[in-house]
Amino acid sequence: MSGARPASERPRRTQRERREATIAKLVDATIGALLDVGYAKTTVKEICARAALSHGALFRFFPSVLDLVLAASEEVARRQIAEFERRFAEASGGEDPIATALHLLRETCRSPTNTVFYELLVAARTDPDLRSALVQPMRRYYETIRQTAESVPGTEALPPGALEVLLFTAIHTFDGEALARIVLPRPELEEPRLDLLLGLLAITRR
Repeated sequence: MSGARPASERPRRTQRERREATIAKLVDATIGALLDVGYAKTTVKEICARAALSHGALFRFFPSVLDLVLAASEEVARRQIAEFERRFAEASGGEDPIATALHLLRETCRSPTNTVFYELLVAARTDPDLRSALVQPMRRYYETIRQTAESVPGTEALPPGALEVLLFTAIHTFDGEALARIVLPRPELEEPRLDLLLGLLAITRR
């Protein structure tokens, strides 16, 4: 009869594995706190309670809560890109690849995980330390987004420089839409707005 191995017989995790597991718990807890209670309430106490770890464990791996928040933002960026790439690969072979990418981009902006960025960007308006600290992570994220967009079939036919303008016009449009619909959804404008972006894309590709 098979069963779980007794704890005494299981391979002991290495120090590196324990370290990585602890960091992952802290990062996940921080993401959860940012989503559930917002940046202002994402405190040491809140994060440690969610991760079931001590304050000492947090500061053993991160010099400050801000450093942990930045690590969480990097992880969110990684997850967003990975999810987009996975879904785009699954949808390949259907309609126009660029149109597919645009639909997925909107859904990515609306995803609960993306709310972490909205929370941090709004908080950065009045927090100079956060604002300064976010510059490089956001620059890296935007560059990865641009590189991902370049891999979409059909984008190579766009005029030089057009992809980046269209890409970030779409992102900022969808970001604004995602934020506004929290308070006042306007579903009657959403599809026409997407059609407008697709029309702009079609004109640019001529």
